[in-house]
Amino acid sequence: MVIDLIEKKGFAGKLRASLKGKSVRLVLCDVVLNEVQRVRGFTSAEVISKISKLVGKKVEVSSIDDNQKILADSITVQYQFCHRGDNLILTLCKAKDFVLLTFDRMLLKTCEFVGVAAFHPTMAGGI
Repeated sequence: MVIDLIEKKGFAGKLRASLKGKSVRLVLCDVVLNEVQRVRGFTSAEVISKISKLVGKKVEVSSIDDNQKILADSITVQYQFCHRGDNLILTLCKAKDFVLLTFDRMLLKTCEFVGVAAFHPTMAGGI
């Protein structure tokens, strides 16, 4: 989702329009920032700056702590299709009561199982 926001201007514009006037917080997990850097080479600062400008909202960063890493491992044990990275994101969302926005349908399904509020971007005001 983060990569699409950065690379697909139309998508970012639609998200910006759907969030206009709404008091939402945009929070990126350090795991997501690391993955974007690995895949596309953007630094965390570049990602945060780009998304903030594209969406017109301040972007916050939240990091996974050691307790969340332990809980993430238990998610993977219980739901073997939930791989490393996704399990960390789910644990953070659950601990902080965040709503997850993702294109990953398997991750959305796992959210249902572990009790994390989540949705696909097409559900967000027709994005």
